[in-house]
Amino acid sequence: MIKSFFTSTTYGHTKELIQYADRIYDEKEFNEDVILKTAAPLASKLSMGVVDERTVRAAAGITMLGAIIVFCAAYFYGAFLPITLFSTYSFIDFFLRVFVGVQYSPSLYIGRFIIRNLLGQQPDWVSAIPKRFAWSIGIILTGTVTLLFWSGNNGLTSQLICLVCVLFTWMESTLGYCAGCHIYKLLKLEPERCQGDSCSRIL
Repeated sequence: MIKSFFTSTTYGHTKELIQYADRIYDEKEFNEDVILKTAAPLASKLSMGVVDERTVRAAAGITMLGAIIVFCAAYFYGAFLPITLFSTYSFIDFFLRVFVGVQYSPSLYIGRFIIRNLLGQQPDWVSAIPKRFAWSIGIILTGTVTLLFWSGNNGLTSQLICLVCVLFTWMESTLGYCAGCHIYKLLKLEPERCQGDSCSRIL
């Protein structure tokens, strides 16, 4: 049951996709592009759940920035309410991504708005299920630190977990490296197409 949860190809944005030259395109956009359309005989069709890597990285950057601000407020000024509220928000955000759907995540919604509307960038589709696994780790980390903060445990353990979360979001947003996706690959759950070969590509 757990394995099927993390290998379901219906999770994410389900689209008809085209894979060509080690990249994934929306089938409609591929066929409307005059240059790409000529390469149709060399392309292959995919049908799977995906997420936009650029949106995910933007959301990670937003989360990282917020985490740094509230962590500094707690560490330097002893103000723990902001970090408690932010960890609660992060837990809810990850929970919505994993169990409800990526389209219901506030951070991903804001990230998508920035990428599509403000920057005008096209999506870079990657498999959604390794991200689901990575975000499940986020649920565990943010859930743990949220319980610790709300119970008044503001010590070293809570702060170290926060630093780990900041580190993971920094690697995702700046390096394009998904640590949870790499763990997914090591567990050999399913070969998927992930950013930067964090897990095996679909070929």
